[in-house]
Amino acid sequence: MSNQIQVQFARAGNLYRLEVSVSPLLPREIPSVVEVFTTHWSKPEEVDRARVNDATALVLIADHEIRAGERPADIARTLSYAIWKKLDRYVKVTVEATYLGEHPDLHFEFGESQYADAFGARFEN
Repeated sequence: MSNQIQVQFARAGNLYRLEVSVSPLLPREIPSVVEVFTTHWSKPEEVDRARVNDATALVLIADHEIRAGERPADIARTLSYAIWKKLDRYVKVTVEATYLGEHPDLHFEFGESQYADAFGARFEN
């Protein structure tokens, strides 16, 4: 898993499954990511961890209903910005919105430019 958060939605009516993969994390950052996920989506039903080099990758999964008028893009943006703010650092965010049993048809990516716009950060190459 690379330096990213992957978010996947699966829809059945207005019930969505949200899967968030976050890496790389320091072990002390894991509770913060779980807190953001719980606050902005739902309490995770599944939590998986994997080591990636010197960091930890975290996968959180939960089903939850979306409200009328909510869009996956808005949920993904809100969650991504909340994770960035809580961690106080940049993490690449990739979002896949998928109807249950179908291939992904919506793709959202939150990269360095969105982070820079949101937090006034500059990246040196």
